[in-house]
Parts: sequence; structure tokens; C-alpha cells
Amino acid sequence: MKIGYFGTPEHSAKLLDALIKEGHEVLFVATNLDKPVGRDKNPAPSPVKKLAVEKNIPVLQFPNIRNDAAIDKINSYDAEIYIVFAYGYIIPSRIFNFPRLGTINLHGSLLPEYRGASPVQSAILDGKEETGATIQYITEELDAGDIISQMKVSISREDTFGTLLEKITELGIYDVLRLLKISDEKKFEAKPQYHKEATHCKKIKPEDRKLDFSLPAEFLFSKIRAFNPGYICYTSFRDKRLNIYSAKISTEISIPLLNKPGTVHLITKKIIGVECGDSKILILESVQPENKKVMSSVDFINGAKPQTGEVFL
Repeated sequence: MKIGYFGTPEHSAKLLDALIKEGHEVLFVATNLDKPVGRDKNPAPSPVKKLAVEKNIPVLQFPNIRNDAAIDKINSYDAEIYIVFAYGYIIPSRIFNFPRLGTINLHGSLLPEYRGASPVQSAILDGKEETGATIQYITEELDAGDIISQMKVSISREDTFGTLLEKITELGIYDVLRLLKISDEKKFEAKPQYHKEATHCKKIKPEDRKLDFSLPAEFLFSKIRAFNPGYICYTSFRDKRLNIYSAKISTEISIPLLNKPGTVHLITKKIIGVECGDSKILILESVQPENKKVMSSVDFINGAKPQTGEVFL
């Protein structure tokens, strides 16, 4: 099938790679502009662009995908179908209505739940036990198009954003390839969403990463998992940032509490916890002190020598 592909991050590149290996003809790739990275702030291509360049696929990058020049350029390839996975821009109707078989989007939730920019993180943050991958047609309203197919994914208490995204991506790729195989040159059958049941999730901002230990331990445990990797949560210790990569809720340790959220508890020489707003203890497992590498809590204890009664702010 002749495909126009829209995507940007690493998980989107995995779908692009699968389409290529399956033998589909990807006529072009549309992806975000190169972004400055590192100390030198040199522009770096997206993972999708890297793969497209490697495979000699034309790459389209627009600061504004809604202007006539961008729209005409994209549609000039005359693809049969457009496929979108984590592109990063809202695609206008003059583009998504152009292909003969329409434009389909792979979204990381069981729509209409979690329309928006952070569906995978939001599912973990809300303590869900299940989410999924949805393939839908694109419409003017974000993530509101008719549903073609859905596959469910269970969420374990060990899942992070990274591991859950990997599971969703794997199932989503399988389902996209399955649909393309059974395509009979007509648009896919699809059913409308129940718009009254729609929930929405927002784009994660830097300030969202700050941990507030006045909140329940269960919420903080979920937040640390939901923001790893890419949006690592943090607190402040001795006036310096301390990133928290992983933690768990104490279920067996019984210690006297000080009834002050954020209070450090050196439970043993190898175990450090922090008091939360619901009087439960969150055990830290891996952390990153400011200007240092990620380390185990044991190494942090041996290096920083935290004491019971100190406070994470």
C-alpha cells in the first residue's frame, strides 16, 4: 500500500520500521522540526527522520502544517492512506481528508478515555489496571474520530511510562499491520465514539514533575512510575534537586512517624523512606542527586548520609 507517514519519537519510528519491513511503500515521512540538544544545542533529527533518511524516504518538516504550501506538498505524493502515530501537530482536514482510504491514527488509550497528549502517563497516574491501543480515523476534534479497532493492555504495579508505552506500541503495530493486510481497497469499518464518556489529559509541564509529599503515598508511587522516563519526578534535599527514578510503598515496615509529610526516615543502613500525607512511607529505590549519576538508594545513603528528621521539600 502507498502510505504517507506522520510521526516523531522513538516509538513512532518502530511503527514506521514495521511498515517498511512489511513491504508497504512509504512515499514520505512528515515529522517535527529538528530540535537543539546537548550543551552545544545542535539541532538533532527525530527518530522518525533518522529512519526515513536511512531508508531514503523523503522527509517533510514544516513549522506550520496548516499553510497552503505544506498542504499542497504533502498531498502531491498522492498516497492511498495516511498513518499517524505521535506526530506532534494537529493535522488539518485538507490533509486528513485527501487520501482515498482516509487518515488513521494510533492512540495510546482506550478511547474515548484519555484524549490528548499524555494518555499513557495518565493511565498510570490514575491507578488504572487496564488501558490499550486505539486505531481511529482523524477528525477536526482531537482524538474524537470514529474507532476502527482497539486492543487492551493490562497495567502492572511494576509498569512505568516506558514499559507501558512499549506494550501499547507493540500491540498497536500488530493491529495496524493486521488491518492493512485485510484491507480490500475500501475504508475500514468504524464506529463513533461515545463522546459523553470522553476524558481528557493534558501535556506534561516541567512543574508537574515536582513531588508533593503531603499527597498520599499511592499517588506519589504512581506519579514516579508515570513520569519515568522522560519526565523524571524530583524533590529537594539540602537545597539541591534530587530526582526520584523509582520507589515503592512500605507494607511491612512499622516505624514511629513524625506526622510531617516529607520527613526522611533512615529505616536501616540500606533503606530510606519518606513520610507522606496519608501517614504511609514511600521507600526510595533509585535516585539521582544534583550533578551526579543515577544511583541506588544504598549508594545515596552511603554518600549523602541522610538522617531521620531531615526533610524533602
